[in-house]
Amino acid sequence: MIEATSLSKQFDHLTVLQQIDLHVRSQEIVVLLGPSGSGKSTLLRCINGLEEPTAGTIQVGGVQWDATMNIKQKKQALKDIRALTGMVFQSFNLFPHMTVLENVAMAPITVKNMPKHEANAVGEALLAKVGLADKKDEYPSRLSGGQQQRVAIARSLAMNPQIMLFDEPTSALDPELTGEVLSVMKQLAAEGMTMLVVTHEMKFAREIANRIIFMSDGVIQEEGTPEQFFDHPKTERARKFLRQMAHQPD
Repeated sequence: MIEATSLSKQFDHLTVLQQIDLHVRSQEIVVLLGPSGSGKSTLLRCINGLEEPTAGTIQVGGVQWDATMNIKQKKQALKDIRALTGMVFQSFNLFPHMTVLENVAMAPITVKNMPKHEANAVGEALLAKVGLADKKDEYPSRLSGGQQQRVAIARSLAMNPQIMLFDEPTSALDPELTGEVLSVMKQLAAEGMTMLVVTHEMKFAREIANRIIFMSDGVIQEEGTPEQFFDHPKTERARKFLRQMAHQPD
C-alpha cells in the first residue's frame, strides 16, 4: 500500500530524511517511534504530499510519485495520492465557524461533489462510529480536545481513504482524553484499515502495531515486531530511547 524508496528530504542545508526505504502492506499497522526531530513527521508529510521529497520515489496504493517527474506529473501524482490517504495531525484543525457535522461533510461535498444530503448521511454515520452522534450540531469550541480529535478522525474517514496517517494524534491531549482517541484507532485497526502512526504512546504501540520502525537522525535504525523492538532492541540508540520513555510519567 505504501512504498518509499531512497527517500530523502532536505531543508536548505539540513538533511531531515536520509535514503529512507519503507513499505507498509495492506491492512498492516506500522508505528514509527523515535526521539523528537528524528524525521518521523516529515516522513508522513512526504508520503501524503505536504512536503516534497528532495529525492527518491513514493508509491501509495499503486500511484507513483518520483522526484525526477516534471511539475505537471508530480502535481497529478500528489492529487491521486491524497485521494487515497487520510491524515490526522496533532492539532485538530477543525473549522471553528462550522458545526461538527459540517466539518465532516465538507470534503465529500467540495472534493467529490457529493450531494449535501448524502454527505450529511455519511457524516452522521461516521460521527456515530467515533461515539459523537449526539454532538453533530455543536461547534468545535464546545468540545473537549479528545472529542475534537475524534471529529478530525471522522472527517478524514469521510473521504473513504485506503490508508490513514496519524501524526502524534494524542500529543496535544490531556492524559485522561487520550484513551478515547486511541480506542477509535484500535477500532479502525480491527476493521482492517492500513495505518502508519507516529506516536509516543508506548503501550498503544506495543498493543496495536504489526511492526515498529525506529527512527533517529533521519534514518531508520531498526524495525521489527513489537516484541522484538520492546524486549530485544538491537541498537544502543533504541535502548537509550526506551529507557528514557520508561522514565516518563504516565
